[in-house]
Amino acid sequence: MQEIIQVLLFFIAAILHGITGMAFPMLATTSLAFIMPLSKVVALVAIPSLLMSVLVLCSHNQNGIYKDLIYYLKHYKLLAISSVIGSILGVKLLLILPSSWLYLLMAFITLYYSLNGLLNIYGKAKIISVNADNKNMFLFGFLAGIIGGATNAMSPILLMYLFSETNDRNRIAKASNLCFLLAKIVQIYMLRNQYLMLGKSEYGLIFLLTVFSIVGLYFGIWLRNKISARFFKLLIFVILLILALKIGYSGILKL
Repeated sequence: MQEIIQVLLFFIAAILHGITGMAFPMLATTSLAFIMPLSKVVALVAIPSLLMSVLVLCSHNQNGIYKDLIYYLKHYKLLAISSVIGSILGVKLLLILPSSWLYLLMAFITLYYSLNGLLNIYGKAKIISVNADNKNMFLFGFLAGIIGGATNAMSPILLMYLFSETNDRNRIAKASNLCFLLAKIVQIYMLRNQYLMLGKSEYGLIFLLTVFSIVGLYFGIWLRNKISARFFKLLIFVILLILALKIGYSGILKL
C-alpha cells in the first residue's frame, strides 16, 4: 500500500513538473522523507529527477534540441555554473546539518515566496522582483544550488530570478531544468556512497517511480500549452504554498 501511494505521489508530481517545469524534486522528496533519512531520500529522488530534466530540455524545441540547448547554456551559463557550485556546498550541508534545520529553511523560503506570489496575482502585493543582470543571475543560481543540494528545493529561488526576466512558460521550464540537471549530476556523484547502501528492493522502487514519473511528465508537458499564463503562475504558487506547509510541518516534527 505504501509503495502504491509513493508511485501515485510521484506520478502527480511529474504531471505538475511537466506543466510548470518544477515541483517534482520537492514534492517527491517530502513524500518520502517521513519514512527515510533525508540524505537517502535525496539520493532516491535524484535519478528520476535527472532523467525528467533531460526530457523537459528535449521537449518543445523551436530550433532543434542541439541549438536550443546551446542557446540556454549560453544565455543562462552563470545561473547554471553558480547552481553547480552552490549544489556542492548544499550536499555537504545535507550530510552535516540536522534535517529539521534544512526543512525549516526550505519551508520559510518557499512559504514567503508562494504567499507573495498569490497576493500579487490578486493585486494585494507586489511581486518579488530583481534586476535580471549577471550579478543577480550568479547570486540566485548559487543560493538555489545550496538549497537544492541540501533539500531538493531549488525552484523558489530560481523562480524569483526567472519570473523577473520572462513570462515565457517554456523558457522558465527550460532554464530551471538546466539547473536541475546539473545539480542532480553533482548530487548523484557526491552521494555515491548512499547508493552503495541501497538494497535491491530500493533500486526496484527507483525504477518503478522513474517509469511512472516519465508517463506523468509527458502528460504534464502536453497540458502546459493548454493553460493560460495567469493559471500557470497561480498553479506554481499554490503548489509551492502546499509544499511549504508540508515541509514546515515535517521540520517541526523532526526537531
